[in-house]
Amino acid sequence: MKTKYSLHIAPSFHLLAIITLIFFLGISPVKAQEADGDSANTDKVQINTFSTIPNNKEESLTSYYEALNNADYGSQRFSVFEQLAEQHIKRGNTDSILHYGNLYMKELGNWDKPDASKQLHYAKAHYFLGIGSHINGLLDKSVEWHIKGLKDAEAAHSEEFQYKNKIGLAHSYIQNSESDKALETLTKAIMDFGTMFPELTIQAQIFMGNAHLMKGEYELAKTQYDEALRMATDFKDFEKQLAAKLELAKLAQATGAIEKAFQEYESVRNQALANDLTAIYFEGSLLLAKLYYLEGMYETANIALSIAYINAIERENLQFQKETLTMQARSFSQLEDYKNAYAAMTQLFRVNNKITAKQQREIIKELEIQYETLEKEKTISSLEEEQIAKNAELERQKTIKNAFLIGFLIILIPIIALLYVYYQKIQAQSELTKKQEVINQQRVTALKQEQELNLIKAAIEGQDEERKRIAQELHDSIGGNLAGIKLQVASLTKESSKWKEINHQLDETYQLVRDISHTLIPKKFKQHAFSELIREYIGSISRSGKLEIGFYPHPEADINGIDDMTQMELFKVIQELMTNTLKHAEASRVDIHLNLLEKELSLLFEDNGKGFDPSDIKEGIGFENIRSRINHMNGTFHIDSLQNRGTVISIEIPIKPTSNEI
Repeated sequence: MKTKYSLHIAPSFHLLAIITLIFFLGISPVKAQEADGDSANTDKVQINTFSTIPNNKEESLTSYYEALNNADYGSQRFSVFEQLAEQHIKRGNTDSILHYGNLYMKELGNWDKPDASKQLHYAKAHYFLGIGSHINGLLDKSVEWHIKGLKDAEAAHSEEFQYKNKIGLAHSYIQNSESDKALETLTKAIMDFGTMFPELTIQAQIFMGNAHLMKGEYELAKTQYDEALRMATDFKDFEKQLAAKLELAKLAQATGAIEKAFQEYESVRNQALANDLTAIYFEGSLLLAKLYYLEGMYETANIALSIAYINAIERENLQFQKETLTMQARSFSQLEDYKNAYAAMTQLFRVNNKITAKQQREIIKELEIQYETLEKEKTISSLEEEQIAKNAELERQKTIKNAFLIGFLIILIPIIALLYVYYQKIQAQSELTKKQEVINQQRVTALKQEQELNLIKAAIEGQDEERKRIAQELHDSIGGNLAGIKLQVASLTKESSKWKEINHQLDETYQLVRDISHTLIPKKFKQHAFSELIREYIGSISRSGKLEIGFYPHPEADINGIDDMTQMELFKVIQELMTNTLKHAEASRVDIHLNLLEKELSLLFEDNGKGFDPSDIKEGIGFENIRSRINHMNGTFHIDSLQNRGTVISIEIPIKPTSNEI
């Protein structure tokens, strides 16, 4: 015997929708009923037609897409996002609304502007995300987005988007059956902003009417709808006029004026379709289908619902899909077509799963229980014992499978946990190995730097030894000559031969002093400019890649013109400072500023190392040598350093005019 719970129910439902689309495209529901012999209710409605609207990229939006491609990053693109979101709201394109809302949020996060200048844009982006979530049936998420948008608008002092987000928030409250909460929100919003934004107030009054309608306060609802329609007419806002008329049609249905409701639904649908207001068209179509159902015209209701469902799929509008499938399942059940009723419910479960995934709520089991309860209440009297036995067997097999799955998971989860722990251990070992390699590399680098420092120190010590040797030579040779001259002067007579001898010895002494003084100055100070020697020195240090060094002489030509002895002493001071930095500072950057201004030479040596407290650290040999050299040149020496703040050393040396005399 063929079961009513066939495994091919879902495909047959799609087939039904396609057949319905083919045979009823442009055919009135009255004629469809007559063809099926259902003529009992044909005198209740006018002839209506149903059609699908392809969801192609509308030509009317081409200019917006082109503008988006050509817009500069920032405010220009944000403006196009807002315009596109508004257009897709009118068309009911849910995914497009959410797409541009999310894109708006993403680019705002990457926008290189202060947070204060972003707040208004965030208020707008959150508003669009709230609207898109609401249309898609994600009411809790819609409330969350609108509250965020409201806070951003308050921070940005934007009264417009405070109003808009409050209206959107109230709309979600209404959909959640929280009419009192919605009325409270809207009443305060209209009081605060209604006169400033009358066009927004039209929508607020429509939602006020919806809240009153939900509470059964029909007169208050009609007052709000009539006022909204009057204002929309005054402002020539055709979209709001249709929205108000649609709500008045709902009110007519609620008060029992069925014929008027039929006529108004059809009129609003046709006008919305003609003016590309597809969101209103979808809502009107769904309301009309629901009214057919309530009037017992189930075949006609199924035609309208099938078309509405196809349109909702085209727009990925989950809320319309949910409402359409719910009504269609009930309609098929009334026609005792349980096979397609089950198919409709299966599709409904899929839609609800999508909504659940986005809301992160697990309500599938509850929906299944509701469905099973509904089906049992409608079909229990007609089910045969064989079918009941088969269902019981299916349930038993399902229970066995679930038990097997649970047992498998109980075994699998500890295994996964052990594998995870083992993986974490391997990762930790790998990280430890990498850190050890880094430490080893740092040790090698430190040894290389220490070796370089030793070489530099040895070179300096060699230069000092050479200076001692020259000093000794000056003492022994020139000192001896000068002593002889002194003795001869003591016994000096007026004989001319003595004067000639003394004059000869003085010439020899002068030439000897001149030759020795020249040997004090290394050849490189004669052959190269002073600034180039410093650049060559710091270049040899920075080539290791561990320390970045900047050298800034000003004016360079004047600095290169100072006397050779001062150049040599200053070069050794810089060498000593650099040695201390490499050995102790752990710096990554050194800046050397050398300035000559009004016969005073200024050296500023700055590093970004760990610094030190000058009062806590005794000066070593390096600082003693530096201070001795600076004192010898009648200069001043100052240290400015703090823990973790780097070190700055400033030196000032007076420069005397260059003389050719010895």
